[in-house]
Amino acid sequence: MVPVVNPVDSETELRVVPAGAQDAPSVDADGEPLRRIEGVEVLRLAPHVDHRGSLTEVVNLGHPFWEEDVVYAYCITIRPGRIKGWGMHKRQSDRYFLVSGSVRIVLHDGRDESPTKGSFEIHNLTREAPGLLLIPAGVWHASQNWGADDAILMNFPTRPYDPADPDKYRIDPHSGEIPFDWGLPDG
Repeated sequence: MVPVVNPVDSETELRVVPAGAQDAPSVDADGEPLRRIEGVEVLRLAPHVDHRGSLTEVVNLGHPFWEEDVVYAYCITIRPGRIKGWGMHKRQSDRYFLVSGSVRIVLHDGRDESPTKGSFEIHNLTREAPGLLLIPAGVWHASQNWGADDAILMNFPTRPYDPADPDKYRIDPHSGEIPFDWGLPDG
C-alpha cells in the first residue's frame, strides 16, 4: 500500500496501487539459487581479513570441489564494459575464481540430454564475496566486466589445453543465437 495525499482535504489515505507481477522465489535463505543448471557448483570462500589485508584459500585439494585434478591454470583479463564469450567446452569443465574486479558470468545450458536444457544462470563475482564457480562441460558461458577497472579471472580447467585439438567453441555474444540481453553495449 502506498500513502496518497488527498488534494481536497489533505488527509492521508491508504490505497492499493498495482505494482506489477511479484517475482517468484529464486534463492533460498542463504542466497543460493533454488534451481541450478545441472552440474554447476558454487563454493563460497571465507577471506581471512585483518588490518594488513586479507588471505583467501582458493585451492584445497581435500575438498570435493577439487575432485578432478588441477592440471592447468591461467588468467583471463576482461576490460571494463567488455564481454568475453559465449564459449563452451565439450570435454573439460572450467573452475573460475575472481582475482580482481567485478564480473557477471552468465551460463546457458545447451546440452540436449540435460534436465536443465535451455536454463540460464547468472553469477555476479566480486572480491567482497569470493567464491569458486564450476562450469561443467557443455554449458555455454560468457563473462562481462561491469566494474570500472580490468577484471581478472583465474581458471583451473579439468583438462590441459591441446593446441592440436582445442576444446573451445564460440558464439558471438551479440548474435542472438543464445537469447540473452546483456543490457549494456560491449564497450
